Amino acid sequence: MKSKRLKAVIFGPQGSGKGTQGTLLAERLNIPLIGAGDLFRAEMAENSTLGHLVNQYVNQGLLAPDELVNAVMARYLKKADLSRGFILDGYPRNVEQATYLDRLLPINLVIQLKIDDAEVVRRLSGRLQCPHCKSVYHEVEAPPVKKGICSLCGQPLIKREDDKPEIIKQRLKAYHYMTAPLANYYRQKGVLLMINGAQPIPYLFEEIIKKITKLGFVT
Repeated sequence: MKSKRLKAVIFGPQGSGKGTQGTLLAERLNIPLIGAGDLFRAEMAENSTLGHLVNQYVNQGLLAPDELVNAVMARYLKKADLSRGFILDGYPRNVEQATYLDRLLPINLVIQLKIDDAEVVRRLSGRLQCPHCKSVYHEVEAPPVKKGICSLCGQPLIKREDDKPEIIKQRLKAYHYMTAPLANYYRQKGVLLMINGAQPIPYLFEEIIKKITKLGFVT
């Protein structure tokens, strides 16, 4: 039996692993993973009219308004080849953007990765990054061979400013206020699939595959 084409949104708080799971799922199904952040950066690099507007907000540390975000996404989605399906990551961020997306193209599955705030803080506050080669480590779960030193290039590791616990908590508040209501929106539409995002990466991916197989997206 032929599987259904997956036209999905994946969302969850930063640190939930949505980027990793989206990448794994896109590779498994051979469909594009469309990251909103990547599209914004591409528009800015192109120095397009939209990119110039996005850059003004980014430089001020502000979120772009819904109208601008929707315009960037629409520009890409209208010209992209989505015939095999797709996964959206980072869009929509709120119910207003979701209603716009409904008018733009249909979504048949929304994967929400649920994870406690305390676990998000633990994951992100323990994160270490190499400023040279951009490799990422974790103090507990994936430490470098030598403490504080990148195992690949030997440079000292750093903690990002936005990985401080107090900043993480601020971002979580913003997430709960803007993005969490998406769950209710998509639940009412009958397309919400809620997954425990606190699991290790392979177990989480295995659960996603099992559940979407039952829904007919994988054969």
